[in-house]
Amino acid sequence: MKNLLVLAVATLFATSAFAAEMKWNGSAGWRYTSVNQNDQLNSVDNTTNNKDVSTSKFRAHQIRANLGVMGGWEHVEYGFGLRTGGAGTVNDDYVTVQQGQDRAIGLEQAWFRYVRDFGSLDLGLTVGRQKNVLATDSQWETLFDNDVRWDGFGWNFKFGMFGLNAAQYVLGSVQHTAGTLTGATRGASSYTYTDSSQSNAQTTQRFQMLYAFQPYMNWKFSDEIEAMFSVGYYKWVYEGDTNAIGGGLGLNSNAAGTVPVIANGNFKMDNKAQWDFLLNVSLPYNLAFTGDYVKADKAAYNNLTVAGYAGTAGADVSSSAWTLGMTYGKLRKAQDFTIGYAYTTKGIGSVYNTFANDRFRADDKGHTVLLGYSMADNLHLGFRWMSLSEKERIAASGAAATDGSAYAGTKANQQQKVSLWELTAGVAF
Repeated sequence: MKNLLVLAVATLFATSAFAAEMKWNGSAGWRYTSVNQNDQLNSVDNTTNNKDVSTSKFRAHQIRANLGVMGGWEHVEYGFGLRTGGAGTVNDDYVTVQQGQDRAIGLEQAWFRYVRDFGSLDLGLTVGRQKNVLATDSQWETLFDNDVRWDGFGWNFKFGMFGLNAAQYVLGSVQHTAGTLTGATRGASSYTYTDSSQSNAQTTQRFQMLYAFQPYMNWKFSDEIEAMFSVGYYKWVYEGDTNAIGGGLGLNSNAAGTVPVIANGNFKMDNKAQWDFLLNVSLPYNLAFTGDYVKADKAAYNNLTVAGYAGTAGADVSSSAWTLGMTYGKLRKAQDFTIGYAYTTKGIGSVYNTFANDRFRADDKGHTVLLGYSMADNLHLGFRWMSLSEKERIAASGAAATDGSAYAGTKANQQQKVSLWELTAGVAF
């Protein structure tokens, strides 16, 4: 009995010491969004009251929240958290309020990390659901959206001013269907098979993966001037995902207009490889510069990449994306403010819409302005404005041309233009 009492007291003290290492964090936010998308065809609904059907307008009130905890002990760290958007998109945890469906909660993070200092070499290995361990354009989200969480293994090595980030992230499973290997269905991170099914190329199943390799270098020129440059290579073993031609919101499909509905389609982003060149520079007076250039595998519109095409030789599509941006100021305490501007262009075959900026999608080009102000410590107001236009203007399935040539005939003037602004307010601790 005495031994049990001593053990209980020791466990209590150990638990209290362990709890003292825990750090809670969370946030709650609200967003109002206004979007106008004009296809430039000037079509009107001549079957009713002769009103415009070329401009689609979208308005939304949305909320978000998350709650998490982090902790650790010698050589070990961990994190766990929940957030809104359990049934929402991968790259956005804002949810629209609607009769209880907004109550969906998702597992934001569940990871543990092994950290070790081997003299001049620092090692970190993160296992589980985690934030991206790679250095990314976190301000303008050219390649990866900050809201995406990744399942798998993340590696960080640092040796002085040099470092290496690497990752093996599981994107779910894929089951091929009879006919072709493309057009597969994305699924959960599990699958069932037999020796017979795996012996047929049209019925095989496997895990879909992202393999990432990113060496980088840091320079510190003074207390106010720092720079980081990285070169990343990403191999996506990933099928069944597509980018919407025209970018932006859902395209106009009002067949009653005076001009036929706009060209529409989805470009298949199967098993891409990408190079990413990223430069972040911190300057005096709270100035920061970001330059990001992404180059993916060469691709073309044809009957293998866009459903509905009859030909096999289509025009090449843009497979590059880049951003140049500058910001002034940081939100660290009450009365702080920040302002930023960036110009971005994204080819239809450059980045995966599923994992990139939820507003600025592939096949868009244009301007972004950001404003932020701290009303109090940890209470921020934000404003984002975007002016985007369709980048490539290449005909899709159902257009006058079906070989990837430019728009023609009644759709010759098609040019998707999007004007977006949103207000945000949130607290964090």
